[in-house]
Amino acid sequence: MRMRIAELEASVAMQRGDVAPQLSALMSMSITLLVSHELEPILSLATQSAMNLLPGTGAALAFIADDTGEQLTLIAANGFKARNNLRFSRQQGFPGHAFLTPRPMLVVGPQLEMLLEDLTEEQHHVLSGLISPYPPSSAIFMPLRTEARRIGAMVVLGSNNAHLLLPRDLPFAQSLGSLVAVALAEVLERERATVLQHALLASKTLHAEAEARLNTAEAQLLQSAKLAAVGELAASIAHEINNPLYAARNSLYLVDQDIPPDSPQRTFLDIAQSELARIAKIVSRMRDFYRPARDELEPVDLNMLIDETMELVQTHLRRGQIIIQSSLSDDVPEIIGHADQIRQVFLNLMINACDAMPDGGTLRVETNLIPSSSDLPPYARIEISDTGQGIPDEHLARIFEPFYTTKAQGTGLGLAISAHIIAQHGGQISVASAVNEGTAFTMLLPVLPPSDAER
Repeated sequence: MRMRIAELEASVAMQRGDVAPQLSALMSMSITLLVSHELEPILSLATQSAMNLLPGTGAALAFIADDTGEQLTLIAANGFKARNNLRFSRQQGFPGHAFLTPRPMLVVGPQLEMLLEDLTEEQHHVLSGLISPYPPSSAIFMPLRTEARRIGAMVVLGSNNAHLLLPRDLPFAQSLGSLVAVALAEVLERERATVLQHALLASKTLHAEAEARLNTAEAQLLQSAKLAAVGELAASIAHEINNPLYAARNSLYLVDQDIPPDSPQRTFLDIAQSELARIAKIVSRMRDFYRPARDELEPVDLNMLIDETMELVQTHLRRGQIIIQSSLSDDVPEIIGHADQIRQVFLNLMINACDAMPDGGTLRVETNLIPSSSDLPPYARIEISDTGQGIPDEHLARIFEPFYTTKAQGTGLGLAISAHIIAQHGGQISVASAVNEGTAFTMLLPVLPPSDAER
């Protein structure tokens, strides 16, 4: 009864033009919104303020749109947080109509009834517990929007004294909606800034990790290059030593046949034969330094190695504004080889491709299976190509030679080592290039027979 009397008094005051209570309520709410920094408390306050501000209000509901603006969720009702997460389409019923309307509007009679008919049974059930009387016969729709975006909507529904909602309430509804929209926009912008800050931090972390992996990979590549150069030198020395060593050991063998067992020279001959045998073992180990032992080989998934290597060159791609395109065939079986060495080849070729595109471009990586023929076994074909500067013809024939380079800071070992690794795996590597059009490196590696791959 007291509420009804208060509503009637407010109505009389409005008829007299006495708007001081409403202005005071708006001022009080604006001050409270300044210290509110969460979405749900703001909307709970807004629905409570609407009930106090507009005489004849029986219920006040607040809805928020999702990021797409296609769905509205009931967040607050009558000064409290809504517990049901009731959702509406932006084209559905009075919440959708309030969301899409350009400015506050008073809706009564048949128009409101038509909007209520558009609701589902479940929505009617939930709303009937929040709105009294139900169904309502009058409502004020308030869009919550700024110049930048539509945020949601508020709906004020008439009480039993429905005639107390009047057109003169619309300016106050407009003020209330604007205050709430500005407060919500600040909260959403703060949340968005927090999300972007976290995303930026995560991006910086990923960038640092990728750069660290790349630096590690480059260091490993340089180390591998040094080892390969040492190994190639060792193999060359071993080859040169082996021939005279073989002749010396044969000569000692012949001398051994002519010296009696009790000869004083026998001691010196035994020493010479023992030391030459030791030199032969050293030479053998020097050859093995450059030639991988068979027990170090294992099945290798080429597509997986390419994916891992593409991750390593992400920093180069971003810095050089390079697009990477990959087409990896699922038909390529495993090969037998050294995963680290094959990865070293892929990394070297991809980094070279990035260096050849200082103004950006496209890096393409493809794999496919070349079936066996009468002349050849099945091979995995890997092509790494770029749209860069290309290689002049005078350099093309020598790019796989050790220590030959056209780069100011190059060592001339990368491609030589890559070619050696491919050859050690029983494969082939070739290059095709055109100046200002790009370069393509093609590798062929023998794959496991189907029976071995299944095992």
